[in-house]
Amino acid sequence: MKDTLFILSTFIAFILVFYYLAHRYPTARKLFAYFSVAILVIYIFWRGFFTLPFNSPLSTFIGVIFFIAEVVGLIVFSLFILLIHDYSPICTTNINVDTSFTPSVDFLICTYNEDIRLVMATANIAKVLPYPNKKIFICDDGHRPEFESLCRKFGFYYISRPTNEHGKAGNINYALSKTNSEFFVVLDADFMVKENFIFRAITKFKDESVALVQYPQAFYNKDPFQLMNSSLYNEQELFMRFFEPALARNNALIHIGTNSIMRRSAIEKIGGIPTDSITEDMATGLLLQENGYKTIYINEVYALGITPYNVHDLAAQRQRWARGAIQVFRHHSPFKMKGLSIKQKLCYYNSLFYWLTSFQKLIYMIVPSLFLIFGIFIVNSNLKSFLLFFIPPLLLITLSFRLYIPDIRTLSTSHIYDSFVAPIHASAIIKELFIHEKVFKVTRKDVSFDTKFDYKTVMPHIILTIWLIIAVIIGLIKIFIGSANSLGLILSVGWSIFNLYGLIFAISAAKTREVINDADALSIVIDESVAYDDQVFKIDRFNYNGFRMIDLNSKTSSLFKLNDMYIFKILNYDIEISTRCLSINNTNAVFTFENLNPEEADKLSKFYSMKLYTHKPVNFCEQYTE
Repeated sequence: MKDTLFILSTFIAFILVFYYLAHRYPTARKLFAYFSVAILVIYIFWRGFFTLPFNSPLSTFIGVIFFIAEVVGLIVFSLFILLIHDYSPICTTNINVDTSFTPSVDFLICTYNEDIRLVMATANIAKVLPYPNKKIFICDDGHRPEFESLCRKFGFYYISRPTNEHGKAGNINYALSKTNSEFFVVLDADFMVKENFIFRAITKFKDESVALVQYPQAFYNKDPFQLMNSSLYNEQELFMRFFEPALARNNALIHIGTNSIMRRSAIEKIGGIPTDSITEDMATGLLLQENGYKTIYINEVYALGITPYNVHDLAAQRQRWARGAIQVFRHHSPFKMKGLSIKQKLCYYNSLFYWLTSFQKLIYMIVPSLFLIFGIFIVNSNLKSFLLFFIPPLLLITLSFRLYIPDIRTLSTSHIYDSFVAPIHASAIIKELFIHEKVFKVTRKDVSFDTKFDYKTVMPHIILTIWLIIAVIIGLIKIFIGSANSLGLILSVGWSIFNLYGLIFAISAAKTREVINDADALSIVIDESVAYDDQVFKIDRFNYNGFRMIDLNSKTSSLFKLNDMYIFKILNYDIEISTRCLSINNTNAVFTFENLNPEEADKLSKFYSMKLYTHKPVNFCEQYTE
């Protein structure tokens, strides 16, 4: 045993020194990735040839399933590390954009049931972008006549098709049949674009082979996990900040359905936006790449949107993505596409494996409990072999998270997110295998003022938690009374406690955090003042819908009455805005924008966009360049 511990401690010391060098030197950083993958391959070899249990047919069956789950998980992790190990974000602040290249660009803002004020704010911010050759189209699948009149008032174009077939893909294709620009922007109704959104990307299209330029999704509100713990990052940031750039370098970028500019002729060549999947975006990028086009990713935030506030809407969104991914691979198998390189195919199949890891996660949760409760062996190993073959790979995985995904993710935070999505993804995939989802369901992003606990969404997590608690109790009893296989019992108890940690966090997110009002949920905190009736008032919150004034007293608050109209002037910006009073008390008042004329709306949109990107800075490269 002493020899084993000496070898293990020496190997761990080597890994730690290697990790230190990888932090300092690019060559060591690359070698650390290959070394990590090599150790994982050795681990899989050891597991497959030396540890499968043959105590009974049931034990062998479960042991093999568990081993397959490990293989899938380690394949996904290895491919991910190999993709991103040599990626370092390049800061591109103070960009000198080329304003001489101005081909025609149409904004297609797709909407179904989103709040009209939100859609109009999105459209108006796009309208005031400093790009001369553009048109703004509101593509309304909600068939709302009030939109048409608002479009006429504010200078937008309105498109409403006779039917809603094929969801968002059908909406875009119909809009393309009614427009004729050389390029078009696909923009979800809740994404507010940044100045130079077009100019930053449009020069990429001077290369005739470029069909798609994609910006990341980033959000100016918090998801359920961030509302629970402010130190957590949005669940999508790992994909947007690290995985997408790596995919794009291999021309295997996954189109995300918004915040993108596309070449019309390229979309026409592939027959329009594909309608055979509820995730038309992924299929679009795949077909463009298969036809030899380049797809480019700009890893900078030029559009901020709204992420779901509660686990119900978050789960619905993830289920749609999971089912859509399966549909894409069913209808457009990358393996059969002759226009894709081996690297591109590997990138796409790694993306498919990601969705399958939901089953792997569930197996990881359930299998140890089978040993604790029923004594079913899943791994046949002694302590010496376990220490030598299991501890180094676990350490390398942990250090790889710290090295290649700095700050944003750890093994622990990934465990929390994966524990939440595993039952959701797995159930969606199983459903899709038997019943194909054909209806595109728009993700709800409304603010919820109901703080009740969403038991229904996390019921699978609750059931798993109860099961694991029972398993841990039984395991502890067996350890206490001195049952055989104490090492296996101790490891299984520890593993189950780790699983409980992730599940409890996932369940806790189902408690909708209190949101006072829509302005508080989506607002930015600013330090500006407005004037009314020769008096100056301080603003502390501002959003696309209105603002809140603070530090009122009984004397000043008496100036305002509920539901009355008021015209304020934003000091230092020469902006007058027409508002209606939503609420009033002795300390603060909330006003909503109402009856704005086009000139007021344009000035207000420029102001809000500027403040949004000043007070909610999201710069991927600045935060994550070492």
